[in-house]
Amino acid sequence: MVEKRAAGLALLLALALLLGGCGASASPAPTEAPIGTEAPPAVAEPVVSVSAGGLAVAAQEGEIYFPSEEQWSYHFVYSYPHLLGEDYVSAAINDTYQMALDEMLQLVLPMFANADTMQFDGQNEVSHDFYVTCNNDRLLSIVQNRRQTMGEEGVTLAIEPLTFDVSGEYQGDTLTLRGCILADVGDTPVDEMTVEAYPQAAKLIAGSSESISEAVAQHLYPEFVKLQEAGIARGDVDEEDFLWEFAPAANFYVDEEGRVVFFFPPALLAEPSFDVPTFPFTAAELENLL
Repeated sequence: MVEKRAAGLALLLALALLLGGCGASASPAPTEAPIGTEAPPAVAEPVVSVSAGGLAVAAQEGEIYFPSEEQWSYHFVYSYPHLLGEDYVSAAINDTYQMALDEMLQLVLPMFANADTMQFDGQNEVSHDFYVTCNNDRLLSIVQNRRQTMGEEGVTLAIEPLTFDVSGEYQGDTLTLRGCILADVGDTPVDEMTVEAYPQAAKLIAGSSESISEAVAQHLYPEFVKLQEAGIARGDVDEEDFLWEFAPAANFYVDEEGRVVFFFPPALLAEPSFDVPTFPFTAAELENLL
């Protein structure tokens, strides 16, 4: 079985990223601010993506040291998505990322900075960055790259994508794999789609994210073997390990053409990198897989 490198830390950081909240609170002030205090609003938020309808995504950026800038054990540099609109969708999506950022700033990193078992070589670098892969007024797909140095244990990399419904039935919510695929099929809410109305997606409608994920994983395993033969993917990963590590229901984002793009996690590569192999599929191609 593939070794779960620094599993405890990775899981805690993943939890901090994915936790969603009902209300966003301001980030704590940088260096040496008491936990839970409010920080002044960001002065500049560079816009990184604007949809045809005007949905603007900016970057909320910052840098902080724990427990202090003079004597730090954790240095966190981040760039998180922040929508500039005043509508419900923007507020809901901002809540998701603000809660994740608050968890890092107010809970996870302060806790790690005071835990001897999380010190590694005494100074640990953590960085979170993101990019937008789809902003088409129907879906907003954002990929977050997370990097952590861990002393002699090296560097861990993780890619965390989320795709949000912008104008459909679940506005402001994240969509499942199946939901993202069917959003490209028609404007009817997923739960109301019928085989009679959309015969071209009959198997997708009758299926689930899990069944689609299993089909995609089996289909892409031969591609992984080719990468192993080319020295790009880890040679010590067999099919069982691959199916354990690669989760298509989570390892995907949507591109500007509405295609679902699956990617192999950095941990499966011989030299872990954010430049991972990607495999785009249309809804029709995924229907054929089933």
